[in-house]
Amino acid sequence: MTEITSPVLPVSLIIVSDYLTPDGDEELRRAVRAYAQDARGVPAEIILMLPEGHTAEIAAEFDGKPAFSSSSVIVATHDSDESSQLKDAALAYCRHDLVAVVEADCLTRPGWLAILYEAVVKNPKIDAISGRTTYGKDTMMMRVMSLLDRGFIERRNRNGQIIHVSNNGALYRRPVLERYRFEADHGPFVSSHLRQHAMLRDGVAMEVATEAVSIHAYEGLGFIWDVRRNKGYQYARMDLLTKGRRSRLGLAWRAIKTSFKENRQTAQAVGTAFCRWTDWPLFWAMMLLVRIPEFTGALAAGDPAAFKASTHYR
Repeated sequence: MTEITSPVLPVSLIIVSDYLTPDGDEELRRAVRAYAQDARGVPAEIILMLPEGHTAEIAAEFDGKPAFSSSSVIVATHDSDESSQLKDAALAYCRHDLVAVVEADCLTRPGWLAILYEAVVKNPKIDAISGRTTYGKDTMMMRVMSLLDRGFIERRNRNGQIIHVSNNGALYRRPVLERYRFEADHGPFVSSHLRQHAMLRDGVAMEVATEAVSIHAYEGLGFIWDVRRNKGYQYARMDLLTKGRRSRLGLAWRAIKTSFKENRQTAQAVGTAFCRWTDWPLFWAMMLLVRIPEFTGALAAGDPAAFKASTHYR
């Protein structure tokens, strides 16, 4: 019987973990298998970038070895536990002009990388392209929270342009990653927001391929609380960084207003792609309830160290 070999795409794939879970190593293993066994196309190389002290077992399994159809896996470390800094550090190990950056708690559907690669090859004007990230469609809550937490990536501005690139999974032209580094000591949400502003300011061309789907791990209500606390902190911290000192309550109020507006605009633009008609009552209920953790996160905007200690996100 003839063995079927997946096409090897000229892409470097960076995998990092941004969320502390008890089975972090197993998430990395699942991620490697998903990308390296994709029949539609596998990356030419995979770089696993981990914080120092977290590599012994993973390195013994993968470092320097072929991973199914991929040519090699590199396991490297960096002296930061911030996922944004790990992503930047991994770029030094990449040998290709196209670089995909993903997080280990997102498992892709078959064809994810091939779809993004084909889109960039067909359209040389694209600088960065995201796929669709959801929590899956198994339950009403998953569909609703997918729209609330992840749908904004697909919303276009009034000129029809995509204005976000996904942290969970996107393909970049290497010069974009070399030029737009994450700022340290801000956490993944704020550092991403700062980088996004710089990319938009300079006219980086972003796109989204909704048929390239990845399923984000869903850890229940505690996880959702943490996500929304980070969103509140993100908006309040950005307000603090760009507009100077405000009262804690003023920052928190502005943060939840900004987040509510983004969620409403996203629902109007792409809501039917995520939710069924029966989901909308729950959606509007969650539209209100998620402001509670956002408010608490926004109140912590003046103390980044304390906030970092209180969240699983890195």
